[in-house]
Amino acid sequence: MLSVLLAAASVHAGATQAVDEVVAKPAVEATAEAPAVAQAAAVPAVAKLSLVSSGEQMVVDYGTSSSAEECKDFTPAGKVYDATTLREKLLPFISKMVERSRRMTGVLPAVETTLSAGEPVWVQAYADWPAEHGLRAGSCGPLTLQLTPEAGKKYQVEFRFLGDNKCRQVLLDVTDPAARQEIAAPVTASCTAPKKSLFGLF
Repeated sequence: MLSVLLAAASVHAGATQAVDEVVAKPAVEATAEAPAVAQAAAVPAVAKLSLVSSGEQMVVDYGTSSSAEECKDFTPAGKVYDATTLREKLLPFISKMVERSRRMTGVLPAVETTLSAGEPVWVQAYADWPAEHGLRAGSCGPLTLQLTPEAGKKYQVEFRFLGDNKCRQVLLDVTDPAARQEIAAPVTASCTAPKKSLFGLF
């Protein structure tokens, strides 16, 4: 009789332990998932922006601003130039020398930056150049446009030289490189030109 009671008690204890394990298991899994959810929520939504120029080899100064006013609080975003046009218009050894000089001073064929999605940003571009490399001294801009980036999108602002000190600034959606699309973005030329670029000599 005693052995029967002990066996029954052992079976009851095992069943109780199994129930405790079944009940406790979901609680452990829920605790492990919580940090992952919190981490995902903390990741900011961003967009990418590239800054380029085309049509001439002159250096273009870019700036960005998150100010509510279109002509205030710009900070330098980078200096770019059209490397393809440079190579087409100058002799090979001269173009290589110019490209090397520009690279050493931070002037690149393109500059990329990250933007916070949903926050409007002004993008300004300006160019001035001396009379050298077959060019007359001149300037164009500054031209300023505004965009409100969407999360996950890739944008491009292109400063296009049109000849005779004329230029145009366009905003493109390049999320799909095979289907680049121009986005309507009013451009203003009412901002005052920044100080002359030190890199305009190269």
